[in-house]
Amino acid sequence: MTHLDETQTMLRDSVQAFLEGHPAPARVRRLREQAIPVDRSIWNDMAEAGWSGVLVPESLGGHGLGATEAMLIASELGRGLAPEPYAACGLMVVQALVPIATESAPARALLEQVLAGRTLAALAWQEEAGRLSIDDVRMRAVRKGEGWQLEGAVKRFVPLADAADGFLVYALEEGDPALFWITQPAAIHTTRTVDGLNFGEVDVEGVALPAGARLARGPAVRDAVAQAIELARLASAFELVGVAERALEATVAYTSQRVQFGKPIASFQALQHRMVDMWMHCQLARASAENALLDWTRPADESTRIQSVRAARARAGSTALLVAKSAIHLHGGMGIADETDIGLCMKRALALSAWLGNPLWQRARFLDELMKGGRVRQSDNSPRVVADDVDVAELPDEEFRRVLATWIAANYPPEKRFMKKRAFYADISDWYQALSKKGWLAPSWPKTAGGMGLSAIKQVIYAEEIARHGCARIPDHGLAIGKLLLMHGTPEQIDYHLPRVLNGEIMWCQGYSEPNAGSDLASLRTRADREGDFLIVNGQKTWTTLGPGADWMFALVRTSKVEGAKQRGITFLLIDLKTPGVKVRPIVNLKGEGEFSEVFFDNVRVPVSNVVGRIDEGWSVANSFLREERIFFGTPRQCEYALAQLDRLAEGTNALAMGDFRDRYAQLVLDVRDLKSAFELFMGRLRGGEELGQEVSYLKVWGTETYQRITDELVQLAGDHGGQIDDVVIGGIAADVMNQYLDSRMPAIFGGSNEIQRNILAKQILALPSGRA
Repeated sequence: MTHLDETQTMLRDSVQAFLEGHPAPARVRRLREQAIPVDRSIWNDMAEAGWSGVLVPESLGGHGLGATEAMLIASELGRGLAPEPYAACGLMVVQALVPIATESAPARALLEQVLAGRTLAALAWQEEAGRLSIDDVRMRAVRKGEGWQLEGAVKRFVPLADAADGFLVYALEEGDPALFWITQPAAIHTTRTVDGLNFGEVDVEGVALPAGARLARGPAVRDAVAQAIELARLASAFELVGVAERALEATVAYTSQRVQFGKPIASFQALQHRMVDMWMHCQLARASAENALLDWTRPADESTRIQSVRAARARAGSTALLVAKSAIHLHGGMGIADETDIGLCMKRALALSAWLGNPLWQRARFLDELMKGGRVRQSDNSPRVVADDVDVAELPDEEFRRVLATWIAANYPPEKRFMKKRAFYADISDWYQALSKKGWLAPSWPKTAGGMGLSAIKQVIYAEEIARHGCARIPDHGLAIGKLLLMHGTPEQIDYHLPRVLNGEIMWCQGYSEPNAGSDLASLRTRADREGDFLIVNGQKTWTTLGPGADWMFALVRTSKVEGAKQRGITFLLIDLKTPGVKVRPIVNLKGEGEFSEVFFDNVRVPVSNVVGRIDEGWSVANSFLREERIFFGTPRQCEYALAQLDRLAEGTNALAMGDFRDRYAQLVLDVRDLKSAFELFMGRLRGGEELGQEVSYLKVWGTETYQRITDELVQLAGDHGGQIDDVVIGGIAADVMNQYLDSRMPAIFGGSNEIQRNILAKQILALPSGRA
């Protein structure tokens, strides 16, 4: 879990201590060898620890905690590879009994037995493979004298059927849902699962039941059992995340100590990138699960909760399988040896991901639920206007969003919505000036400097609303240098440049990349040699965004050479591009636009007063700004817009009627949804005042590559129109295909290519060894 209180921390520590004292892998092998489905002594110890009772009110003998604590236990048990059926015979059974126990003495008595560990119960409800809704049940309970007889179906896929002391059987009594307790079914047929456990068919056809066998009847029974199944799905998602994280940790440890060719194999870049991808999937799976937990614990409509659980289970199941399979491969020959635990991870992932609906089923049901209520969850979009003297920075976040959205809708030029090219100042000067006059041009600048003084969270809201309304991105390098000057500039630099940024007099560009120093900025070669009060600049910058329309550049230049420390000896410099010796040559991109440029410097004389910070210390100046801006690389808005275009094209082509496209589409929707879940977790950390570390870089990797996957699908769905430069119109519906496709190739390169981001994550997050001898 992201943040634990004292009680939750103690609970997590107690589960970890239990697993250390009772190592699960050894137990799994022992149970498998002895053909024993479950160690009842361990199950009793778990019951004594009170884990099954975390969701049970104190009035019914439980701890009265909540779903967060239950999911924490499930996650740790998954990480520990515990074979005990906590989700199935703990949470699911208990949740089915709790809502009816206050009105049913037999249900309450059974609940007490289950909580104490004296009775191992299993919920028997599913009747056919693939029929995974409680409303698919057809078994009938027919009155026979004082008791009942069950007819019409066999209960299938019952966890640990041959180990259970009895079964909670769900059936229909004269059309009403009813729950029965059965200890002696007619027959049990078990099937082993790959993780060493089993499930079974429980045949109760024709079994005569006494009067006390019925625990409860009525709509409350249906709701209780349905809730129990969804809770088990959520818990199994957390357990799968734990399994995936265990597999990743084992792989990092093994590859870091396994030596080949004189080096740890974890130092090989190909393996590092693969492990970073495994880590990234684990992060997304945990974010999705925690998002589902939030929806479970806060007031929400039933459809929203079900969607979130489906999304979490789909992501967790896919992730556990992907990570476990990759872990087997990266362990080499040891990956297929039973003496290592990594095979247990894969087997547990296989069995658990298939239970209660595999990822394919979860994605399909998620999409079904999503389509019922519309694709996008709507927030309050009603107009909100405030007086000019109201400080919007002080408004609550959602009210700020509404005020901002209302003003944008009223003031942004409608003909410039969703421009298909990067705007120069001349293209968007009216909007730039409107923001400036409103005082809303510089959201991150303090109010004393003419900015809005927004918190980090409101800055993200600002960016989201700008994107959502299709506003062209203004030439914003001036805002970046203004923020940086406020942090490191001299009073003279601040007084001269900031007002000119605000009034649009000066446009800026960034001079970082060079022909041989793109993502590796520390290797830049553009030099600046001191001559009295000037620095003489020679060299070349490339891929300079909006360079042809810029007046000034902020650049990194090398002012000295320090052996063994490439980042030292670099200076942050402000350069007037009208200075003699500067030449700007546009670069035409894939879309046929001159958005980028090369900038050449031939003995360009720049005053030393234009240095920001100190000479030779420019690397720390540049990095201090990049750390604050990293979160904006991970915004899901770009993906959401591209997905909206895919929605339009899918509608025009009736593509959702095609099964193969439907699953790929569901996966893309979940990819964007999980990106947003992860983004929201980082936003929560910002709200808490935390500084974000390098781990936030994975949002950029996932977001840009998801963007590419969506646009790949756009081109495929366009069919014969897939090479068309103009909007594709099919079935009377227009979609922006080619512009999105070409645009999606760029973000994965800029801001440090995704390969460089993976290198950073490998070193700073996974602590993988260097490739140096």
